[in-house]
Amino acid sequence: MEAALNQTQPVLNQLLKIVMYDIPLQQPEELRAPTAKHILIEIGKGMTQALGSLTHPTLAWFVVHVGVGATPAEAVQSVQMLLEQGFVPFADFFTDRQGIHFYDDGATQEKLQKMPERLSEFTQMTVTINIKEVHHIMEKYKVSEPLARKMLMNLKILEQKMNVSLKELLSELDRNQELLQDVMNSDLSGSIDTN
Repeated sequence: MEAALNQTQPVLNQLLKIVMYDIPLQQPEELRAPTAKHILIEIGKGMTQALGSLTHPTLAWFVVHVGVGATPAEAVQSVQMLLEQGFVPFADFFTDRQGIHFYDDGATQEKLQKMPERLSEFTQMTVTINIKEVHHIMEKYKVSEPLARKMLMNLKILEQKMNVSLKELLSELDRNQELLQDVMNSDLSGSIDTN
């Protein structure tokens, strides 16, 4: 909390390592992601109380820093716009280098109607992942949840860029082992063309 509020980089990095890796690693695999998410939600609540506002720029900065590992101004502004609309960080949405993504609870029709029409370049491509799709990938390819999320993110980006359905991409993966390895090992979210 103190590290996040003071934005002291080395202390914050240590805090994030403990929250995102050390504590979850002590849990069974299926509890690791929910544990990290729960701790981040609690930090978010604590920061909201300490700052006296859910929409404080420091909170937006922290959410972006957790997801992106840097603080691009447009990303902080985008997250702040979501906070102002009542979206809850780590419960409704998360961030990464590709943009803002919504969990199932955050992607209800009611909530998405409140989303500003266009946040920034940071959110130009919208990719929605739901937990059923993640579980399907986990079962189909016998992979962990983090890898399934990464694969799904890559597939959803390919779906939009190539204008090919997810179903078609999955059937292609069944036939093409090389493409499957690429989807498992690549990080397309870092190379999104926003033009």
